[in-house]
Amino acid sequence: MVVGDLILDEYLFGSVDRISPEAPVPVVWVRKEKQTLGGSGNVVKNLSAFSSPSIVLGRCGADKAGETLKSLLLSEKVSQEDIQLLESKGIPTILKTRIIASQQQVCRVDREEIIPLTQEEEDQVISQVKQKIGESKAIILSDYDKGYLTLRLISEIIKLAVQNHVIVTVDPQVSHFFQYKEIDIMTPNHHEAGKALGRKLSSEKEIEDACLEIAEKTNPKAVMITRGDKGMTVYETKSKQFYHIPTVAKEVFDVTGAGDTVISAYTAFLAAGMSIYESSLIANASAGVVVGKLGAATLDTNEIEESLLQLGLLEKGL
Repeated sequence: MVVGDLILDEYLFGSVDRISPEAPVPVVWVRKEKQTLGGSGNVVKNLSAFSSPSIVLGRCGADKAGETLKSLLLSEKVSQEDIQLLESKGIPTILKTRIIASQQQVCRVDREEIIPLTQEEEDQVISQVKQKIGESKAIILSDYDKGYLTLRLISEIIKLAVQNHVIVTVDPQVSHFFQYKEIDIMTPNHHEAGKALGRKLSSEKEIEDACLEIAEKTNPKAVMITRGDKGMTVYETKSKQFYHIPTVAKEVFDVTGAGDTVISAYTAFLAAGMSIYESSLIANASAGVVVGKLGAATLDTNEIEESLLQLGLLEKGL
């Protein structure tokens, strides 16, 4: 079950041959357009690539972008009954348009209204979770701080997951950071973790101390801090064990959506029975592949297998 802020990502691809006579800005000659799932929708895309079906809870507007969002969810093999969206007439579907020329992002245009759910809407979402939790091995809370995941919703969903022995993992935002208590894992990057703790995190010791402090305040089963080109650090609370996993990226082309890939891969493989460490290795290998692709990319299990083989973490034929 993927619960969080759904975003429609739009890409306009073109070339720049001249500067506008109206202002000192490039004129982009658009040659191709693409719309894809963003935000928590990118988590759904990643899970679909792993052949892991999703139940999707989120919000969209009663607009053309909202219809496109639903259509894209169906194309990721999410069944109609598993698309549980709140449709708001007063709030537009979040739309982010990226203009790209010669494989460089020229600018991004955001269309959104960040308004928290009403109590009535929260009640509706909690009811949806109760109806669907029996079909779920895991819940991913994908928080982009766009108003869908309120403090009450976070608390109630985690409570329901714990009561039903369902894995719950979180890709957090700083504003809700310490509200995610008693979960299986939180996966902030080092910037988000540092901002939540009020200090910069650079060295391995600073990252370890941050994991310990986050664990003390939220009591999860594990904490993962992703560190860009330095890989990731995972702290397993029961064994008090740290795992420092180096990056596997050959070339970093675009980090967009890498966090979505990390939490999707980790959760899917943890739910399939792998350990915290094994799931972390796969999440790291997965992120190393997608950062070499343009935009919020995904990968399939064959690409993960190839990455693990190259790292010597998997024997051919297994």
